[in-house]
Amino acid sequence: PKVGEAVRIAIEVTIKKFITNEDLKEWEYPSSLTAVERAYVHMEARKYGLKSKSRGKGSSRYLTIYKRDGSAIMQKDATMNLTSTSRTLLLSLLSKHPVTTRERQDCLPPVERCKDVYQDGKENSRALGRLCSGSPQVPPPASSKALAQFRASLPIYALSENIVQTINESQVTIISGLTGCGKTTQVPQYIMEWHERSGRPCRIICSQPRRISAVSVSERVAIERGEKVGQTVGYQIRLEGKVTPYTVLMYCTSGVLLRTLMSGESMLASVTHIIVDEVHERDRLTDFTLIVLREALTKFRSLRLVLMSATLDASHYSAYFNNCPIITVPGKQFEVTEFYLEDILKQTGYMSSEMEKLRKQLDKRKEQAAALDRWTHAVTKGSDAEFTATSTKTVAQNGNNNNCPSNNTGHKEMDVALSEAWAYGTENHFFQVLYLIQSENVPVDYQHSETGVTALMVAAARGTLEVVERLLSLGASVTARASNDYTALDWAKLLNRQEISDTIESYTLTFEQNTTCTPVEIASDKRLSEADKELLEVYHSTVNDNRVDYKLIVALISSIHLESNNRGAILVFLPGYEDIINLKELLLNDVGRLSHKTKMILLMLHSNMQTSDQRLVFKPAPLNARKIILSTNIAETSLTLDDVHYVIDSGKVKEKSYNAVTGVSQLSTVWISKSCAIQRKGRAGRTQSGVCYRMYSTIRFDAMPANPVPEILRTPLQELCLFSKQLAPPNTSIVDFLSRAIEPPSSVVSRSAVSLLKTIDALDTWEDLTDLGHHLVDFPVEPRYGKMLIYAVVLKCLDPVLTIVCCLSYREVFCVPASANDRKRSCAIERAKFANGSFSDHMVLLRIFQNWQEARKQGRERQFCAQNLVNGAAMEMIMGTRAQVLAQLRASGFIKSKGPLDIKYVNTNSDNWAVVKAALIGGLYPNIARVDREHGVLRTVKEHKVQVHTTSVLNESGGTLSKQNLVERLPTDWVMFEELTRVGRLCHIRTATIVSPITVAVFAGPSKIPFDALSDSHLEGSAGSDSEEEDVGPDQTATLKVDDWATFRTDSEAAQLALQLRVKWHSLLSKKLRSNKILTYTEETIITAIVRVLSAEEQFLGLTQPPGVGKRPYLMIPDLMSGRIDFSDNSSADGNVSSVSADSGLAGNRKKNV
Repeated sequence: PKVGEAVRIAIEVTIKKFITNEDLKEWEYPSSLTAVERAYVHMEARKYGLKSKSRGKGSSRYLTIYKRDGSAIMQKDATMNLTSTSRTLLLSLLSKHPVTTRERQDCLPPVERCKDVYQDGKENSRALGRLCSGSPQVPPPASSKALAQFRASLPIYALSENIVQTINESQVTIISGLTGCGKTTQVPQYIMEWHERSGRPCRIICSQPRRISAVSVSERVAIERGEKVGQTVGYQIRLEGKVTPYTVLMYCTSGVLLRTLMSGESMLASVTHIIVDEVHERDRLTDFTLIVLREALTKFRSLRLVLMSATLDASHYSAYFNNCPIITVPGKQFEVTEFYLEDILKQTGYMSSEMEKLRKQLDKRKEQAAALDRWTHAVTKGSDAEFTATSTKTVAQNGNNNNCPSNNTGHKEMDVALSEAWAYGTENHFFQVLYLIQSENVPVDYQHSETGVTALMVAAARGTLEVVERLLSLGASVTARASNDYTALDWAKLLNRQEISDTIESYTLTFEQNTTCTPVEIASDKRLSEADKELLEVYHSTVNDNRVDYKLIVALISSIHLESNNRGAILVFLPGYEDIINLKELLLNDVGRLSHKTKMILLMLHSNMQTSDQRLVFKPAPLNARKIILSTNIAETSLTLDDVHYVIDSGKVKEKSYNAVTGVSQLSTVWISKSCAIQRKGRAGRTQSGVCYRMYSTIRFDAMPANPVPEILRTPLQELCLFSKQLAPPNTSIVDFLSRAIEPPSSVVSRSAVSLLKTIDALDTWEDLTDLGHHLVDFPVEPRYGKMLIYAVVLKCLDPVLTIVCCLSYREVFCVPASANDRKRSCAIERAKFANGSFSDHMVLLRIFQNWQEARKQGRERQFCAQNLVNGAAMEMIMGTRAQVLAQLRASGFIKSKGPLDIKYVNTNSDNWAVVKAALIGGLYPNIARVDREHGVLRTVKEHKVQVHTTSVLNESGGTLSKQNLVERLPTDWVMFEELTRVGRLCHIRTATIVSPITVAVFAGPSKIPFDALSDSHLEGSAGSDSEEEDVGPDQTATLKVDDWATFRTDSEAAQLALQLRVKWHSLLSKKLRSNKILTYTEETIITAIVRVLSAEEQFLGLTQPPGVGKRPYLMIPDLMSGRIDFSDNSSADGNVSSVSADSGLAGNRKKNV
């Protein structure tokens, strides 16, 4: 090509710089290059082994060069070949119902901001769980003063006049006092009584972080006033409430308060006082609400805001609210004796069989250390040759070892394999190690019987990065230690394996940071005796520190219950529902022995319990009986349980964390903070001296952080960003509004959330809520899941999508087994049987729920869960969540109780799996991966190379196939997935499902279709061509563009048909979002055509239709919590308990389908 010398030199220089810079994966040339100059770049790029691609049209055409293995850009566009059946269907549809001008306008990108940005959206919101409007009233006098003496005995009573005076004089007041001082029940009453005496009207809202608090406190205040709940005092929680037009004091949850504020500023004009309780818990809704209230105080000068907490950093909040006054209420706390793990082990005499065995093996461990010294004799010499030569001798000595502690042949073979891999480090030797782990049921963390090394340690020592990554993906522990106390990371650092060190450290930061805290050094702690140190070392060596030791807790409860004369209640703090159920099962198994002397009443306390069952914990135990309450952190500060004498603190809590860069969120069990530990201890000293048993050592306690991380800093912000658009002042950006929080999230996290909301069409270019966004605000699930539900309603396949959405929301559908062997077994091997050959992890979730319901109906759900490693507790929660979401869909008008839009109508196509996948991809986008068949890898829009996670049914071989073979056998080039996880340089997609090209072309991507969505490749400079002289097939003369990454090469007719179908679908969806009316005949015809086309394309790919996809859920009430088990003479040992429903809310009828 005739290119000027200066331009040629510039191009050559940039290419050479690009090649030598390892950090650069792509380089973009400006659009000012001519077609001849771009052709020269293409030629030079090929000469240096680079790839290149031109995009855009005319003056906006630019060129990108990229390295083969470092970019997500693909050299070739995807292909889409419509079947003759689909073509016939679409030609028939479009001949009868051609694309109209209005439909085209619906799908055009907006060029200017809409003048009427849905100003009435707040008033039109149909979200459940909002306070009704009302007017301030003069409170009536209390009907009874029977409890006046009790009220006067509370610590806060002496400050009542000061509190009321301060509230009247200051717009914001902070009240800090320990739980039990009376602030939650008394402060609102002091305000009411002052207004009664002065004859002034008032209307008070008091928010609580949890449902049970709002209900129980309102009931208590009503009792103190001598009235029923719903009169002067009421409550409102999602799907449940007791309020009347005469209610003056309303207790509600943080979410209800926030949604009430979103209904419009007129609501604040009718409220005189807002009390935000338990602000120290730092839940994201409360922190966000404080932003809104601080803004509102400038407009509503008569509004009074009161913040209350038990362990509040008062000065921090005071500074946030312009140095507002602080009132500190002295607490009435009795002495609580503390016992730590080392004390508990001695008191109970607890010694598991594993601990006993380890104690006897302490001497053998010394022998192992000596053997490992022989193995590693040559390591410090720094020569791999010497390493191999010296280590080879050990193979002869140890490879035929017959002293393996197990008679398992696989374990003996593993000893030999590890020895040989250590000695030689070849690919074949590590292949044998991986084979034994993946096919012969050898635990991935199996430790060599002579030296204690694991496969991960051997791979790290030998510098085999690919094996390290593979082992980490199989769940290998990075904390396991050899007999010399070295971890895999220690071996990598010792031998200067820098890349492996980085990989392991990255994995640790990603997956271990939420389950560990500061390393515990037992040996160096001078407060412990040598016996205590040895006892703790033995215990920690046999127990997974990241899990709750249920057996030890049972032993401790037995010791207390059988040996103590005090009949006070035992309160056990556990991380989550699954832990509560596991401990309950163990107690049930031991009921005969435990109930011999004193009867036990076993109670469970969880935020998702039916409120009527939550109330059971407040009832006193009968004589000769003891209450044992198994609770999450709900009992930490939100509740006052007067009869608790013993507290057993597991030291754990369920906490959600989120990585904005990867978009991955995790619900993990983490260590609590010191402030939480102190609060838990205080539960035992409410009315008398008590005892607190901490299931962690004094060293662990010292290593805990001082305070918990605010939820707003560790969770996805998409939901709060949507709320911001309803509540932020005009012309205030979302990032700016969130930056006003008391501890604002990173702007990077906020911008990432806004970007995602724009991607899924919840926000437009100007950050205004779209029609879709207004609906997503109302749903109690993540925005992308809400979008799936709306797609499902319009496509009429609601039931299966609703089940899958609830499973994805809960995340913990499968149990995390105790052993590595079970962990591996719980992956593809166990799950594949539920996939029905569908290449879909989402199908697995659906089948698991359907089969669990069937088993539950037959009374064998425990057996089903055990056989399939399913979390039965999660299934109950998912069933309850289905009911809540279904209730919101009814409230939003998407489903009617009867008539054309009833539940049967919105499930017309539920049996069609292809249609269900279309609804799912609408919400999962941009989480789609594409097969690069040229290189045998999967790529995403951000990652040039990803792998299917080992737990996916797409990995049906259990990992024995090579990555390339695994990808090549997929029947389609497109895979949608739930999340992307990274381990070092390796990325995995999780919860994946294959989809047809037409599904991506029609349902993925933005609703607004780009101007260059369709182009002909034979035209010079057409959009998306790979070069200025690209060769195309005779039938691939057109390009269909979904977005900048998903582009299809096909024939002109197919491209035109697919584009017009996309326009039809998005126009229909847009109309449905604006007006929830039954589909017209034309719209029904469009949906029917879509269903038939999707089915035809799936059939062409060889994908069969799984049976029973749309099976309706059984008529059963969610048994979310066994409310009470009374181990008395009249109850059975296995505990007959009544089923409860968590917020089913289906028009008040618990018998309806959920």
